[in-house]
Amino acid sequence: MAKNDDIKKDEIIDKDNIVIEDAFKRLEEINNLLSSPETSLKDSLALYAEGVKLVSACKDSLIDVEKEIQILNESDNNSGVGE
Repeated sequence: MAKNDDIKKDEIIDKDNIVIEDAFKRLEEINNLLSSPETSLKDSLALYAEGVKLVSACKDSLIDVEKEIQILNESDNNSGVGE
């Protein structure tokens, strides 16, 4: 893999600043590459490992968003908004 891909990959996988849309695009790219018979076993393993990291980062990001939504909903319920 080229160095430019590595830099972009590291930026996407940063769990604190993940852009989930970019992660999903990269996961789609990984899926396509893994489906290709031209991808070597070594590259397939590296792509699989990257995909696992991306899925984990996405999961963590979604959990954080869910927590924020719950806090906002609790705050709305306690403040009497919408009554």
